[in-house]
Amino acid sequence: MATETASTPQLRRVLGFRTVLSTSAGLSYAAVSFLGCVVVASSVAGDGAWLAILIAGALALLAACCFAELNALYPSAAAIRQYMRVALSERLSLIIAFGYTLTIVAVIAADSYVVGSAITHVFPQTPTLLWILLLLGLATAANLRGIHIAGMLQDLTTYALLASAIIISAIGLTVPGAFHTPLSGLSAPLGLFNAVAAGVFVFSAFEWVTPLAEEISDHRLIPRGMFVAIGVLFVSYGLFTLATTHLLSVPDPAHPGLFTLRPDVKGVAPDAHGNGYIAPSPVPQMLMAEAALGNVGKWWMLIATLFTGVMTFNGGFATASRFLYAAAREGTMPPFFARLNRFTVPWVTVVALAGVSALIAVGIFATGAFQVLILVGAALEAMIYAVAGICVIQLRRRQKDAERSFRIPGGVVIPALTIAIFTLLFFGAVLQTTPGVSPIAVPALIGGIFAVTIAYVLVLVPRYQAKIAAQRATTRRRRPMPRAQD
Repeated sequence: MATETASTPQLRRVLGFRTVLSTSAGLSYAAVSFLGCVVVASSVAGDGAWLAILIAGALALLAACCFAELNALYPSAAAIRQYMRVALSERLSLIIAFGYTLTIVAVIAADSYVVGSAITHVFPQTPTLLWILLLLGLATAANLRGIHIAGMLQDLTTYALLASAIIISAIGLTVPGAFHTPLSGLSAPLGLFNAVAAGVFVFSAFEWVTPLAEEISDHRLIPRGMFVAIGVLFVSYGLFTLATTHLLSVPDPAHPGLFTLRPDVKGVAPDAHGNGYIAPSPVPQMLMAEAALGNVGKWWMLIATLFTGVMTFNGGFATASRFLYAAAREGTMPPFFARLNRFTVPWVTVVALAGVSALIAVGIFATGAFQVLILVGAALEAMIYAVAGICVIQLRRRQKDAERSFRIPGGVVIPALTIAIFTLLFFGAVLQTTPGVSPIAVPALIGGIFAVTIAYVLVLVPRYQAKIAAQRATTRRRRPMPRAQD
């Protein structure tokens, strides 16, 4: 458990609802989520992808209810570890929690690739990798200066991005041209199911705000922030997806990775190559904005995309570093991960996360395998949501009298639905076939993630725990005996 003493620097409670909302929404609103929306749209013909976004958002609310009750029971930086340990087991909770953290790192890395590609889209002479590393460095520096600075940066970028994305999408919807069967998803149940499975990804990470519970002025603000964030995300993602399918056709099996301009959208010119196709691109938001507003849209969306990168890197480092800091306090990570700098920031974990994210980003840059990470992220998030439902039911039974500032209404109905639906969506994301993605890529990467975490938990964690136990025993032996009273 925690090894800190009363004199050990503690995390500061300085964050309010504004930052809770911006962190929950901002962590979900990554640049790679625009690609997620395109993956959703590629499974549903016509303009019906917004239906899948709506359903995925409604399902995210089920998971949010579970996380809200669990956070109310364990409002701490290590909450995910605490409630899974009690509900499941020590080792299983560690394996899932560390796999979850690796998912955060992978999303940060994938997002850095998308943001770097957006800059290169506007400045083609500059290297994408340089922008990736510069953005990661900026987020690292902001986090090392303290959670208050990181929180203000999160507020600024999140609200500016949300406003920009909604306005650009709304303008795109006003461009003359017919909508293509906006209710088409209802006539293709299998396509709709695949779209919803991928749609889980675009809402994923709203719950990453929970590790900040020790730095929020009142942890009861967290449930409210998550619920509002999901609503805001649906509006923004729904408008973006509808505008994108209105102005551009999404990839199809005959031309994987290619976007074509809608032939019936007036005033939109074909691409510069004259062949009717826009080259394969990881930045569909840039293409949509250009189709809607020309050069103004291109520059505006570039700024908005930069904001998504800052939000994801900044918020991801803030939340993941707090979890690893808490793990080091309890002896499941090396002790130096619990070191705080003069701004009371766990600086070792922030630097380590930035380094690992940079390495993964270089790998994505070399392979272009960002679609694989979208499906991996969707699968792992679905798994975590199902686990959250299991934990709620287990803790209702094992700690039925424990105080909870939030309790899901309706008994176990919502947790049970969460378990059933997200277990199904997990397998849907794992087994989904996507043009340009090997059918074994997603299962192989998920297997690799859990192979690493299982090896770590079974081999290294016992050593750290034994070392801490030995240190405590030595400290007790050296403690002077109380002097006898005369």
